[in-house]
Amino acid sequence: DMGLGKTVMLIALHLQRARTSTAPTLVVAPASLLGNWEREIRRFAPGVNVRRYHGAGRRLDGVKDGFVVTTYATMRADADFLRFHQPRWGLVVADEAQNVKNPRARTAQALRTIPAEARLALTGTPVENNLSELWAILDLTTPGLLGTYEQFRGQWSRPIEARRDKAKAAGLSQLIRPFVLRRRKSDPGIAPELPPKIETDHTVNLTREQVGLYEAVVRNTLAEIEAAVGIQR
Repeated sequence: DMGLGKTVMLIALHLQRARTSTAPTLVVAPASLLGNWEREIRRFAPGVNVRRYHGAGRRLDGVKDGFVVTTYATMRADADFLRFHQPRWGLVVADEAQNVKNPRARTAQALRTIPAEARLALTGTPVENNLSELWAILDLTTPGLLGTYEQFRGQWSRPIEARRDKAKAAGLSQLIRPFVLRRRKSDPGIAPELPPKIETDHTVNLTREQVGLYEAVVRNTLAEIEAAVGIQR
């Protein structure tokens, strides 16, 4: 779940691996999260190199260890370059991994071509629509675990989604459990660690101009509804 330490745990894993390996970690994330990754790395791993690979003039010369953070769009555009980077990536991390839930999308396909000693996916929403999304993420991190997509559909997703087969659901859960580190806010021992939720209501009145604009939108929308017929209405 959100806010339970996925970023910190990944940084800790990199530091643990750094005891025996100098291979760098490549983090692929939405553009809005690059700054957060840089801040968290500098906070929890001071002294560890972190390079933002994004925007004009991006380069990787001199990167031998530490972290490289980039966006999904940049990774897709520069997949060939990242694929042959030396030294080889120790970890390739897909943050907000719902971005690669469609295995046929160019982004997901590009990420699969970048070799690494290990791959991780970080997400608070591993399944939003159907079990094929779970297959896509695990096939990225642990290829072959769930077979081909067609095999997964026949053995797992159809019985679970169409027939609500509880035995199949339990079997799938048992199969993937060794490969999934999951923390939920409802887990025992988690809730006491979280600060209390504080809600503060602030009433903000509209300005006269905003009131006029709002009323105009309402009038126009109601007029469009009255004039519309059938499915358009």
